[in-house]
Amino acid sequence: MSQKNNSKKGILLPPAVGYSFRIVFGLIWDNKISFRYYIRLIIILIINLINFPFRTYERLFINPKYIKQNVKNHPIFILGHWRSGTTHLHNLLCQDAQMGYTTTFQSVFPDTIFNFFGNFLFEGFAKILIPGKRAGDNVVLGTKLPQEEEFALGDKTPISFYYFWMFPQKIKEYYYRFIQFKRVDYSQLEHWKVNYKLLINKSLKNTNKEIYLSKNPPNTGRIKVLLDMFPEAKFIHIHRNPVEVFLSTHNFFSKMLPHLQLQNMPKEEIDDIVLDLYKNLMSDYFAQRDLIPKENLVEVSFDNLQEDPMKVLNNIYKKLNLLGFEAAEPKFKTYIESKKSYKKNTHKITKSHLETLMTSCKFAFEEYNYNIPENIEIIND
Repeated sequence: MSQKNNSKKGILLPPAVGYSFRIVFGLIWDNKISFRYYIRLIIILIINLINFPFRTYERLFINPKYIKQNVKNHPIFILGHWRSGTTHLHNLLCQDAQMGYTTTFQSVFPDTIFNFFGNFLFEGFAKILIPGKRAGDNVVLGTKLPQEEEFALGDKTPISFYYFWMFPQKIKEYYYRFIQFKRVDYSQLEHWKVNYKLLINKSLKNTNKEIYLSKNPPNTGRIKVLLDMFPEAKFIHIHRNPVEVFLSTHNFFSKMLPHLQLQNMPKEEIDDIVLDLYKNLMSDYFAQRDLIPKENLVEVSFDNLQEDPMKVLNNIYKKLNLLGFEAAEPKFKTYIESKKSYKKNTHKITKSHLETLMTSCKFAFEEYNYNIPENIEIIND
């Protein structure tokens, strides 16, 4: 899964370019668009309009086949807060030839996959535009590389936490509705489940693989709903020191939002947003974790994954009773070797932010025995 030209700048656009008209105009109607983003909105609408005949064809003539299919094999869900190592673990496990996934292109254009001309046109267009690396963390990007499916889950049903990238002022409301599923219409939620299974089946066909491997941080708070859909699903939760997660998430959101947002968000509000998000997501995970049968859940530490990745991977396969570790081992080692030069961002934290984090998220520090990291610089306010 190598990717060339990783240094090219590229352009990121909000995922609404592949959404249905009903979803796009519903979002516009429900949210205030800041004037400075009108040009971005116009570009979205133009691309969306061009995409209309291709996604309509696929929805009418191709999707019904995949809607009828049962998901073969129990899916595997990687859970964890943003910046906890979910992307690294996902990319690593996807080296196993069994593992299917949603690609970056499919996450934005989920219904422009299996019609030849539409796929040729829009994936070619995406290859030209997509940056070589993701803003905020330098993770390599590519149209065929593994991606989280949350963007695609909101394309036909108005349920996606990632609407917040476009409308960050509503992030708390979106968490309440689209992760905790409060005040969500029952029929919409059922349609969302159907759409999720459709996406999984199309992802498996698109990658020609056997087992769907999901990496989607919002799912960390959706365990109950996921078990309703897939009672025998397997789960991998990866955790990391809360201080590192807070700082890395803050940096990631600060650098990604300017590329995707359609409304203004004061930078000073990001502190509270990230803190609340971490506290709520981890609380929801701990509240639902015991619903998962013990044999179907494994928890891993990001630090351990960094220090001894092969040992961690072997433990995942043994704990979840997965076959194929020996066959995938050479590819795992090759991928790990290729990432040894990857540079993580360095961070600083103010004393007041650290104190607030240590108090508000004390439960997470205690659960995994975390302390203040030695490599974090603490500065006075």
